[in-house]
Amino acid sequence: MFLADILNVPVYQPIKKPFELWHKFMEQNVEFWLPDSEWHTKIHCARVLFLVLLIGHQKGLSDKEMDALGMAAVFHDSRRLDDGIDKGHGRRAAEYYKNYCREHNLPYDAGTYYITYYHDQDDSLGLSEIAKSSSLSERAVLLYQIFKDADALDRFRLGPDALNVNMLRTEEAHGLVDFAKYLLQKSCKTNL
Repeated sequence: MFLADILNVPVYQPIKKPFELWHKFMEQNVEFWLPDSEWHTKIHCARVLFLVLLIGHQKGLSDKEMDALGMAAVFHDSRRLDDGIDKGHGRRAAEYYKNYCREHNLPYDAGTYYITYYHDQDDSLGLSEIAKSSSLSERAVLLYQIFKDADALDRFRLGPDALNVNMLRTEEAHGLVDFAKYLLQKSCKTNL
């Protein structure tokens, strides 16, 4: 497995444990409605997980914030109905996440819910809804931006011009564009 190898590189050691924890959780517990998807697979979610943890580490996020991003990464595409735009899959995945937490007596995080819910929407809507919520801290905007960037960085799987780098929100994501291409190439060759 390519990601297991790359996680042993010293610079990625700080995210190795949370990546392995969330990846195992996804593989064992998260059911995908579109398991034969060409584009929105558990492998895609694993790359998003890796990228979101990497950006989060570079930003110096807390363990709780990293967990919120990890949970969003493993659930975000789990309720897709097709490989197209499928607006609404974020809402369905957020509800799945919320119900999963309730049914399995796991801690529920409102930030994870909002990130997952609005990841398939325009930023103006997502940011507006996050700002309206009294249960979220101002850091929720940063987490949303990090998540959207990590998901966007894996758009190269859709084609060489699928990512508009001008739409990236964080400086860290801009610095990971070439790495995201490399990560995709290597994970496709080794099936992650």
